[in-house]
Amino acid sequence: MAEETVPFLDRCCLLDIETNEQGTIHALGAVYRDQRFLLKPGQRIGASQLAELDGFAGAAEFLLGHNILTHDLPRIRRQAPTLQLLRKPAIDTLYLSPLAFPENPYHRLVKNYQIVRDSINDPVADALLAGRVFGEQWQALRARLEAGSDAPLVYRGLLARDETLAGAVAALGAMGIPLLAGDDLIEVFAWLVQKAVCREALGRLVDQLADGQVAAVPLAYVTAWLTVAGGNSVLPPWVRHQFPEVAPILHQLREQPCEHPLCGYCAHHHDPRRFLREFFGFDDFRPQPATPEGASLQAAIVAAAAGNRSLFATLPTGGGKSLCYLLPALMRFQRRNTLTLVISPLQALMKDQVDNFSRQTGTEIAAALSGLLTLPERGAVQERVRLGDIGILYISPEQLRNQSFTQLLAQRELGAWVFDEAHCLSKWGHDFRPDYLYAIRFIREFAQREHSRIPPVQCFTATAKRDVQREIIDMLQSELGLRVDLFTGGHERINLHYEVWPVAPYEKHQTILGLLRARFQGTGSVVIYCATRTHTERLAEFLQTEGLPAEAFHAGLQPSVKKRVQDAFVDGTVPIICATNAFGM
Repeated sequence: MAEETVPFLDRCCLLDIETNEQGTIHALGAVYRDQRFLLKPGQRIGASQLAELDGFAGAAEFLLGHNILTHDLPRIRRQAPTLQLLRKPAIDTLYLSPLAFPENPYHRLVKNYQIVRDSINDPVADALLAGRVFGEQWQALRARLEAGSDAPLVYRGLLARDETLAGAVAALGAMGIPLLAGDDLIEVFAWLVQKAVCREALGRLVDQLADGQVAAVPLAYVTAWLTVAGGNSVLPPWVRHQFPEVAPILHQLREQPCEHPLCGYCAHHHDPRRFLREFFGFDDFRPQPATPEGASLQAAIVAAAAGNRSLFATLPTGGGKSLCYLLPALMRFQRRNTLTLVISPLQALMKDQVDNFSRQTGTEIAAALSGLLTLPERGAVQERVRLGDIGILYISPEQLRNQSFTQLLAQRELGAWVFDEAHCLSKWGHDFRPDYLYAIRFIREFAQREHSRIPPVQCFTATAKRDVQREIIDMLQSELGLRVDLFTGGHERINLHYEVWPVAPYEKHQTILGLLRARFQGTGSVVIYCATRTHTERLAEFLQTEGLPAEAFHAGLQPSVKKRVQDAFVDGTVPIICATNAFGM
């Protein structure tokens, strides 16, 4: 801890309480200078014990702790509302962490709401730990001030507009941060963030701030996030919950293009063709299929998806369908670091899709969670999602029934839900997947539980007749309350050729062998679908005895075997797969 912090901490009573599930205090610790106050678990903590705490903290000017404004002090007040310590200005290290450490993972000792504790059920140790966190926050804010950043000045000026944060404002003053107010504060705020936001949206926000129409404290967290925008920083979940205005303000500032010719931010971040050239290496979108007006349908879909509209799009295989959701997801990630969930039934191809995207764009923001991952691999992906390193996450719909995955999603802002092979949503489709339908319910219930808006839902398929399209669109509108735009580009698969060979059952293996020897020249890949698991294994064994590199794939294989076979198929080591329809599911 920096020596300059110690004199200020000597003016503070460090405080921590432990509560049970009913919110009753069952342990309490406090530190004032070199004195300690402890009520251990198992002791009765009532009015008389809290009165002793009041006497212990009597000489302190401030109370300091982690999450004391919304947790500790309200519970103390509930049991003893007349305590003198409740009148002291409080400094909450939880509130200061996103300001001092706006980049993820924020403070190494703070995770979500909780402080990362050195001990269990030791409130004195936790009170001291809060003091340590404050010391590091002090150092970080002082370093930014000395480096010439105006952000600390904006933080203090905005927090000063809320009297409940008087303790934090005094602490920032003790750090040597000047207090800005009135027009000076607004001018410095606007100057600080202008390059990171839409100029038109900023002008409206400045007017609202001047007229007192927008709360000041949430703007402190908006400012902090904008100072690191474009990196991997994510809004802490507690900020989104405590200050629900923050996410909508950031959305207005960075997600809604103004089309003003002098707005550098919008020209850079809302231009799909720039992203297409810079990350995918293409000069323009595919001219075919075309819209009724003759323009590129692919470009129209990308523009709608990047503009955060819900949509249903059909494009023939080979028509650039994946780009229509991957490019907008990349744009959203760069603008707001939001997470796009891609729900796909093709589990065996997820890794291939992620690898292709990473290779093409030169980024590492895409990942997949599937049953083919080992526990360490799954844990590594989840950590990258939590830290904001992942912007596109492929999942199978079955993942939504996993409680740990649901908890993971709560750590991030969701930019969009994408349904690849969206015809699986239709009860009338031959590829209907019940878990796809559950995903719609999950989206609604998750938004309700998180008190957040339902993000855009974007559906893509190469196979959907008109009645299937209407069924799915009606479901999205009725179940999720979304307005869904329809883009149709046909489903003719000009890159596929069909042949039918009638054979007797005992001729199948020899017929397959003959076709392979005639048409498979050792390059490319072959998938032979079989009706049963046993048949996949028998056919693979037969082809192996004939000198062909073949493997079997079905749902009964161990996950490690599935992964080995899939990887061998993708890298070309085993180009022939004999599979049930579990391959890809």
